[in-house]
Amino acid sequence: MRIATNVSAIVSNNALQKSQDRLTKSIARLSSGYKINSSSDDAAGYAISEKMRLQLRGLNQADNNAADGVSVLHTAEGAMEEIQSMLARMKELSVQAANGTNSDHERSAIQSEIDSLNSEIDRISSNTEFNSQTLISGNLSRRVYSNYEGVNQIEVSDNFVAGNYGITITQDARQAIVVGNGAVTMSDTATVTKEQAGTISMNGYGIEISEGDTLAGIMGKLVDGADKIGGRVFAITAGATNDTKVNGTDYAGYEPQTSYAGNNIVFMTKESGSSKTMNITCSNAELANMLGIATAATNSGMYAEGSDVQAEFTLDNDGKRVGFADSAVISTSGTRVTVKDVNNRTFVTDVPSNVAGTQFSDTAKADDKSTATSTQTAKVTQEVTDVGTMSVHVGANENQVILIDIPAVTSYTLGTENLNVMTSVTASEAIDTIDTAVAYANRVRSQMGAYENRFEHTTNNLGTASENLTSAISTMTDTDMAEEMTEYTSLNVMTQAATSILAQANERPSTVLQILQ
Repeated sequence: MRIATNVSAIVSNNALQKSQDRLTKSIARLSSGYKINSSSDDAAGYAISEKMRLQLRGLNQADNNAADGVSVLHTAEGAMEEIQSMLARMKELSVQAANGTNSDHERSAIQSEIDSLNSEIDRISSNTEFNSQTLISGNLSRRVYSNYEGVNQIEVSDNFVAGNYGITITQDARQAIVVGNGAVTMSDTATVTKEQAGTISMNGYGIEISEGDTLAGIMGKLVDGADKIGGRVFAITAGATNDTKVNGTDYAGYEPQTSYAGNNIVFMTKESGSSKTMNITCSNAELANMLGIATAATNSGMYAEGSDVQAEFTLDNDGKRVGFADSAVISTSGTRVTVKDVNNRTFVTDVPSNVAGTQFSDTAKADDKSTATSTQTAKVTQEVTDVGTMSVHVGANENQVILIDIPAVTSYTLGTENLNVMTSVTASEAIDTIDTAVAYANRVRSQMGAYENRFEHTTNNLGTASENLTSAISTMTDTDMAEEMTEYTSLNVMTQAATSILAQANERPSTVLQILQ
């Protein structure tokens, strides 16, 4: 028997320490409810569970982000609902104005309401915000850059990938233009006699030329009248050519003259396109002759139609379309070029009437349309980027996003900016314009609805993923209370037993005294 070392006590103490350590861990598991409370419990399990907890927190925040995205769309859709209501009112007013029973005064009142509605559409567009971000003014639409100044991208479907897209303008759009077939013979100092007085009508809008009117007075009346019907009146040098590259499109490439006597009068619409018309009639042949518009006094009057822009796909060196699929088709209306493919992807570009620099002759017409005397082409490249869209992060990992792309909804993109109902002709044109605007608004709302449905599915998926991940974490880290309680009871008994044995081992050396006596 070795008294000095007391090996029995050392063995008993070691066993007691081990039992106490295991008992401490068991108590920790029972107290926290987790079987992994530190990395020492299960190094691999601890690392995996912490990563999964981070993933779970990310999923929960992604769910909140998706809810914010839905709120954005609800705000935008509320504005769109009101805009569509105003478009419906515009259609109602246009149909009313197209009725021949209305006087110019009544049409003027209708026009004022339409102008107010357009202003309100633009106000709603610029003021509809979510967290200080405007939603339908175009700020949430992808940025598109063009190689030509003045080219505007009206619509790009969100399933168009970023990249370059090319169209070639083969002929510019043209306004409806009537050029006087003779020079103005009335002098600046002369006045209209009683026999010369009459009515000049532009697209059905009558302008009274009265006795005593000067040439400047007549032109002033014509200019004001043209403005009311969405047109322009000005004078050009007889035989003048037009150059849209030099003089721009406001006056169809012509350079207006400050004097009227000896020059030709031009009547034109402000907007281009085959739907735009200009019809000039005059009730007094002598007045018509004096102003160089003799044909206006005939039964048919002077009539002209505008023309749409002409475009085709730009081809690269290999003969392939730049950006667009082989299934895509081009259509044009006014200055707008629309590309659609079999997947109903839409790409709408608005080009100025001077991009290609086409020169026209307005005195020699084919089918009442301006004849191109000099035709050039212009390759318009549109670089579509992902910049500008609202990125909603709907996942716990990098690049798990939904891009919200809402096209601009303004009087310009709707095409109602210059809506005119001052005559039955322009009112009829307005009806068609509004139908097109409604179709555009419907596409935007449909796109918003698609986003909302996607967010709904995303939210459901996030909820399912969060539930499954929580279950996995629970399986990995949660304590089985029944099993752990059994373990605790066993360890508690072992600790008590080790304590008792240690006490006995410490008492054993005292028996040596009996041997030594």
